[in-house]
Amino acid sequence: MMVQEYRPMLIADIDLEGPMPVITPQHEEAGAEYGGLFCLVRKGGRPIGIVEIPLSDETVTPDDLRARLGMVEGGDYGPPPQRPSELPFANVVIATRDRAASLARCLDSILLQDYPAFDVIVVDNAPATSETADLIASRYAGTEKVRYVREDRPGLGRAHNAGLEQVTAPVVAFTDDDVVTDRRWLSALCQNFDDAGRTGCVTGLILPAELETRAQYWTEKHGGFGKGFARKIFDLGEHRPEGPLFPFTAGQFGSGASMAFRTSALRAIGGFDSALGAGTPARGGDDLASFFAIIQAGYQLVYEPESIVWHHHRRSEDGMRRQAFCYGMGLGAYLTKTIVDKPANVFHLARAFPAGIRHMMGSSSAKVQRLPDDYPPALVWQERLGILNGVPGYLKSLRAQKRAGGGNTDIEQGRTLRASQWKSG
Repeated sequence: MMVQEYRPMLIADIDLEGPMPVITPQHEEAGAEYGGLFCLVRKGGRPIGIVEIPLSDETVTPDDLRARLGMVEGGDYGPPPQRPSELPFANVVIATRDRAASLARCLDSILLQDYPAFDVIVVDNAPATSETADLIASRYAGTEKVRYVREDRPGLGRAHNAGLEQVTAPVVAFTDDDVVTDRRWLSALCQNFDDAGRTGCVTGLILPAELETRAQYWTEKHGGFGKGFARKIFDLGEHRPEGPLFPFTAGQFGSGASMAFRTSALRAIGGFDSALGAGTPARGGDDLASFFAIIQAGYQLVYEPESIVWHHHRRSEDGMRRQAFCYGMGLGAYLTKTIVDKPANVFHLARAFPAGIRHMMGSSSAKVQRLPDDYPPALVWQERLGILNGVPGYLKSLRAQKRAGGGNTDIEQGRTLRASQWKSG
């Protein structure tokens, strides 16, 4: 198959009710030209769709742009949130490891949030240098909104639990150090935590911060992290989707790069499994396991597309191969965990297996249909191979946790803590 030269895509965020910019193909930094426009379309601030426009040598005028973007239909946005009577104070947790420049970019965007009351807890996970600690001390000490926590044992699930131990707010949000947050990211998440306490978790829309390389474009077309532009509610009752895969296909709920929990609900399920996540032999799956546990505990999980972060996908094709494998491993590890925790789940997964195969490999599945023509089959198989490796990966990680002492995971330890140890939420 002949692979055409990839030309970077320009990322844009345009509201139909505002002025239209002039779009030129010139790429100022690279000294080349953009081959296309990847545009988030909003209407009155609300995101309603994505439009991709090929760019030639000619400038796209405001009138031409409005005509092309105006074809996007807002559609049914889904049920409105049951807003709380008062927006709660929120803690934001960011786990990081030796990526100070990326962390600074993320923190700068979070500190511009329009949310009235929040602070940030940075968890420095098994750092090799003091760069992150030095950054917090020098750049953010004066804000009084950024706290530093160090967790020397590696693993994203463990790092998130270290952050959770410091949480005093009724709502805790999590994001990654490789994103830039929209100004309303936190507000849109927190508006969904109703006074009745039904909502246990809210996730948000994740879009690419750049599409400079073919690998980044492949990542986005493979599924990226966004889950569409309709607000959705998931639970075991009236909002239960049809089909045998629910709620095991936890990837449909969102991603760990943008998620918030009612603190009491997250603590009720024991926090995160420290045997899962980047930095462990399982490579991932900590977010998926928490989504699954929230649903199984009887809470509602809400996907809120008005909450937006812009994610920096990996630029290199080698990095994407590793990422595809790790995503697969995280899925396999998470599914293994569901069986380890409750062996009867093996029968549910066995019944869902044919539908799962069609979802992963069927030519008519949405997962396969959205792949671009030049998407390498090897990357598809990397993900599938990762799923298989996730089984021994989780078991190996679990054994390592046991050898470290104190139970299988931080979850078991968390469940034994006295209620008086938790300050609020």
